[in-house]
Amino acid sequence: MRVSTDRLSPLERALDVVDQHAELNHRYRKLIHDSREMLAASDVRLTQARGMAKKLMVLVRAAGEGFRDTLSPEQRAELEAGLTQADDLVYGDTSERDAAKR
Repeated sequence: MRVSTDRLSPLERALDVVDQHAELNHRYRKLIHDSREMLAASDVRLTQARGMAKKLMVLVRAAGEGFRDTLSPEQRAELEAGLTQADDLVYGDTSERDAAKR
């Protein structure tokens, strides 16, 4: 199954926020670089999209606990949107399950 990279824009914007504002070593920066190369294509395999989602989760953890506090409200919103998409890619769309619980 393929995913259009246009649909991954929240993930891409979140990677940009991490890249611009987190203090990361060269190994973590390589994860961002590799993801950007994949996002330059018109589409990617679903497994690749999930891999990028997992990378975003790792990068946010690597940025540290106080990382989100250093961001502006707009940057934090972009990061959260990307993490939500990452969760949906890795664990499945949780919005339907949340609605069913109500």
